[in-house]
Amino acid sequence: MSEDKIKITSAKGRPMLNWVGKKPLDYVKGFPSQLVETFDPLNSKRVIEIPTFNELKDNWQNLLFHGDNKDVLTTLLELGFRGKIDLIYIDPPFKSGADYVRKVEIRGLKNLGKIEEDKASILQQTMYFDIWNNDSYLQFMYERILLLKELLSETSSIYVHLDWHVGHYIKLIMDEIFGQENFRNEIVWCYTGPSRQTRDFADKHDIILRYTKSDEYFFDPNLIRVPYKKSTLATGKTTLTGRADEKRLLELDKRGKLPEDWWPDIATIGYKHSEIWDLLLKNLKLYLNV
Repeated sequence: MSEDKIKITSAKGRPMLNWVGKKPLDYVKGFPSQLVETFDPLNSKRVIEIPTFNELKDNWQNLLFHGDNKDVLTTLLELGFRGKIDLIYIDPPFKSGADYVRKVEIRGLKNLGKIEEDKASILQQTMYFDIWNNDSYLQFMYERILLLKELLSETSSIYVHLDWHVGHYIKLIMDEIFGQENFRNEIVWCYTGPSRQTRDFADKHDIILRYTKSDEYFFDPNLIRVPYKKSTLATGKTTLTGRADEKRLLELDKRGKLPEDWWPDIATIGYKHSEIWDLLLKNLKLYLNV
């Protein structure tokens, strides 16, 4: 199997965060991807063995890659996606010191598949570890953010979802790689639900850092709108217009407003995750016929 060296552009922004073992990516080695499975609900019979950008650009198909994300990003560069991606959203580990484990007990299987060391069910799965040495975590993120930048187009945006553990560190890394001038928003996602705090103020928000590749980024305020609060319309005032007549309020109500950089109206992540796991458990029971 041949190995191709793919040159990576060095970071030139300021300021710069240093850590033990910091090393830029001069190049990465690309390996070919291997088709494992296809999903063809429309029965198009179109199977792309090697999903290059040129093969997909005029007749797109969604792609799901399995593997280390650094290797996958390298593969995308090798397949011609450098400078072709318009939007990236990532939800990396938060370095929270937690193991993300899901324990599932299936009725009728309680006495099967036990592991002697910890008495865990075969259906207990560690989804990923979030226990890191600080330096290794920063290097992990640094390398991957460098690769993500290579994939982005000149009009693109990238959203990086973090919390209080490392958001401030990653902000400096993003400044170094993308440049401070391309930092657009720190979006605050406010939510309800349990908090780790019992003696301090409750943790009730995450942050999403939004950067662009350049000053030529695409952002159409006419396409990104959310409804006004009913209380705002009832009082006859908006932050943009001050006092408005009834006709103007109706027009505003139909059009909505440009969202702020804090989002309090998204359901808690715990609720969404519980829905996902309930569905998974239901499907697993059907599969096992229990």
